[in-house]
Amino acid sequence: MRTFYSIISAFILVISTSCEFSETMILNADGSGEMKIQMDASEMIAMIASMGDEGEVKGMEESIDTTFFFADIFREKKDSILALSIEQQQKLKKLEPYGVHIKMDAEKGEMLYDIFISFKDISEANNMFDVFNQIGNTGSKTVNSTEDLPAQESIQVNYAFKNNVFKRNAFITDVDLHQRELDSLKSLEMMMGGTVYKLNYTFPKSIKSVSKTEATLSQDKKTIYLEANYFDYFRSPEILNIEVILD
Repeated sequence: MRTFYSIISAFILVISTSCEFSETMILNADGSGEMKIQMDASEMIAMIASMGDEGEVKGMEESIDTTFFFADIFREKKDSILALSIEQQQKLKKLEPYGVHIKMDAEKGEMLYDIFISFKDISEANNMFDVFNQIGNTGSKTVNSTEDLPAQESIQVNYAFKNNVFKRNAFITDVDLHQRELDSLKSLEMMMGGTVYKLNYTFPKSIKSVSKTEATLSQDKKTIYLEANYFDYFRSPEILNIEVILD
């Protein structure tokens, strides 16, 4: 099995190339549930494989289908973590409830990454994007041949579910930092201009109303779908803010 850091290195290659992001949630009646962010770069891998250049993607010489949990890694590396500063330990602590699933197969043209969490309350998923950033920051230090990606630390996403009302609220926490990140993203937009960010949310009851007219519903009215261009979303994260009222 590949080491944790070699897997994360491959992760950086994925998010620096054209791909699709999806945010999927399954919410139960008691407020518990599951959420994951998936990055799908299968189209890119299929293109490379068709050219006979699978080996050009680091870590893709062999197929991988693996799942790991940060809590398990932290238990194994407990002594090393205790040697870190309190600030570094606190950052790692945020990763602990999360897991990562990775599936890569150049021959089949598959490259999928899932960051996921099972929660008792949807607010426990509020650190999802901190996890995304920390994985990127860790991995970028291990990839000498890949230019570091700009961090996406200026955007916070909060989730809430109360009295049959679900809310997703994304907002900019630091305007100056956000502008610097936008400037850094300009070079990537040429490659990733068609990248989309999708929301797929499934609820325990039928949906009575949705704040976004462009959102679509499943036939049973329990699942909602909404998407935006990734770069439009990054420039204006509020475009994927949504309020869903259940019956």
